Amino acid sequence: MIASLLCFGTMLYAANKVPTFVPQPESVVAKTGNFVLSNKTKVFVPQAYLKDLRPYIQTKFQSDYDLKVQVLGGHRTPSSNYIFFEKIKGNKDEAYTLDISSERVLIQATNYAGLFDALQTLRQAIEQDQEQYTMPCMVIKDAPRFAFRGIMLDVSRHFQTKEFVKKQIDILSSYKINKFHWHLTDDQGWRIEIKKYPNLTAKGAWRADRTGITWWQRTAATAGESKVIGGYYTQEDIKEVVEFARIRNVEVIPEIDVPGHSKALIASYPELTCFDTHDFEVATGGKAPNNALCAGNDTVFDFLDDVFTEVARLFPGQYIHIGGDECNKTNWKKCPKCQQRIKDNDLNGEEELQSYFVQRINKIITSKHKKMIGWDEILSGKGAKGATIMAWRAWQKPDLAAPRGGYPTIMTNFHHTYFCQLQGPKSMEPEGPGATISLSTAYSYEPVPAELTAQEKTYVLGTEACMWAEFLPSEAHYEYMMYPRMLALAEVAWTQPALKNWDRFQEAVVHNFDVLKKHHVAYSTSMYTVYGSFALDELTFEAQVYLNTETTGNVIRYTTDNTVPTAQSEAYDGVFMVKSGRTVQAGLFNPQGDLLGKITVFKVIK
Repeated sequence: MIASLLCFGTMLYAANKVPTFVPQPESVVAKTGNFVLSNKTKVFVPQAYLKDLRPYIQTKFQSDYDLKVQVLGGHRTPSSNYIFFEKIKGNKDEAYTLDISSERVLIQATNYAGLFDALQTLRQAIEQDQEQYTMPCMVIKDAPRFAFRGIMLDVSRHFQTKEFVKKQIDILSSYKINKFHWHLTDDQGWRIEIKKYPNLTAKGAWRADRTGITWWQRTAATAGESKVIGGYYTQEDIKEVVEFARIRNVEVIPEIDVPGHSKALIASYPELTCFDTHDFEVATGGKAPNNALCAGNDTVFDFLDDVFTEVARLFPGQYIHIGGDECNKTNWKKCPKCQQRIKDNDLNGEEELQSYFVQRINKIITSKHKKMIGWDEILSGKGAKGATIMAWRAWQKPDLAAPRGGYPTIMTNFHHTYFCQLQGPKSMEPEGPGATISLSTAYSYEPVPAELTAQEKTYVLGTEACMWAEFLPSEAHYEYMMYPRMLALAEVAWTQPALKNWDRFQEAVVHNFDVLKKHHVAYSTSMYTVYGSFALDELTFEAQVYLNTETTGNVIRYTTDNTVPTAQSEAYDGVFMVKSGRTVQAGLFNPQGDLLGKITVFKVIK
């Protein structure tokens, strides 16, 4: 398989413009010639999918290539220059074959998802050749490694518009991301309309303004302050997004975070807390004490049953996410109702009380014919049999515990998939958490731990990137943190590990910068950052300076005389010495002499 891919690359470099695929397909075999795409090209899709695929295909071909192709239902009729989508019998979900010849393009798959995925590969194969668009002739056979390939967007901490959400679904689906996890509620905002409980959005969707103050230093709101920061999605908005996603082979998974992370909920309905004598306001940021629902109050479960009834009607997918993470149990320890619940059910403390809470919510979710997902904290106490686990706390090893416990598991390792983390040196990146997940770190992620047995590995459903939004106030900042790292996640989730290749992938990313730019995406170029470090000899006051970067095929150039590096500056070829007090400046240049990223600046001092 690998040999055929290498042969494919060599042949195309010699004869055709090279298609760059993200994610990399399972098998690509090159043929001679090209297929020419024009306004005369006819596209045939199965009649059952015509209503969904016709407007999608026509819109993409118009916006991407300024072509007005005919999209028809049923069997092909012309003798040449057509694209034929064919549904065939098979049992491998999302698998497809894409066969491009000079006369026609044949796409075969067992279902809508496979045909849609094949279409995304076809779109990536199209190149502009002078005045026309062509595709090199080849045969691609492909199937995903994982069924679950996701992105989580937190819109509670900073609300984002319906249009922004749809834009991301549209872009990410073109890289075969098929799950959109929508974090709709948290301490800082309730973002979904629930008709039975209007105060959830009348009050819970709005908070006091603390713009310009670092997230973790924000003071709590007072009752008399104006609450002007926020927003929410009406049920009609939700339906629109869900339908938009469905056409793009994306399942939307709502998250209603309970029992913790519920400050916006209890600000709206304080009777659901352990001590409803408190005056609650939606959190402005930072810590949010007293943010848990009362686990001893049956009214809480009746309320949540009503909420999940409306949520289940809005989201036709198989999952509902209930959060379950980071529950502050301080009030549970003091609450008479919670303590009575522990006694009546012979529970061993507050951890098992959380299990009790989660298990009752699981019954509610399953009564709506849905599957419950929770963060790995729901494994504590007595666990949550029947749930699907999102394993995020790398230091707790839930990626081992969950599948070993027989839980279907989605790997969201904090060290590899939390794209809210910085992607370069803190001094060179926008405000954010201190940890760094570079593009190469994201790409190197292996979601299936080697320690698992063959049977345990079957419980790994896939992986997901998480975009927690404490430090993502704007659309541009959101996109800067997502792209191009989401391309890495897409390949991790789709492509077999043996077919991954960092050199090939980084070239594909460069090509996709043009694609992202065309769609007005504010992507990051932090992959071109130069990392600098030094070791100072305090006897001679000379330092050994070390420079590094994650990309290959480019040149690091540096200066130590307070000038900005240029294409003519010294090329870095190993550790060099400088005197203490000197300032080192370094940049990454391509072979043509173009500066690719920002200039790194640091002073060599004791």
